[in-house]
Amino acid sequence: MLRQHSADDRLDATHLRAALERIVRHPSTAIVCALGDRSLRFRELADELPSVTPDAINISLRELDRDGLVARRVDPGPPLRVLYELTQAGAKLLPAIGALVDWTETDA
Repeated sequence: MLRQHSADDRLDATHLRAALERIVRHPSTAIVCALGDRSLRFRELADELPSVTPDAINISLRELDRDGLVARRVDPGPPLRVLYELTQAGAKLLPAIGALVDWTETDA
């Protein structure tokens, strides 16, 4: 049974909506899961997510970077390489996403 939350509680509707808006967008969640604990180039990320268009990946990477969940790192090479990886904040999402997936498979 769900407990009642006060307006001051961290799980009030405003905070919950803000949190979900940041992570539940399909490409964003898929990108976080695909990156996991590794760094990937854009092409490698696109190969991991064949159902997501490159434009959608690009937009989501910018949003995730803006939100501090993904970092863009330039390796000067040669050749020049741009790598994407989760920040500490992004890595903290993985268990929560895993729990949601587990819940949908067992309880939803």
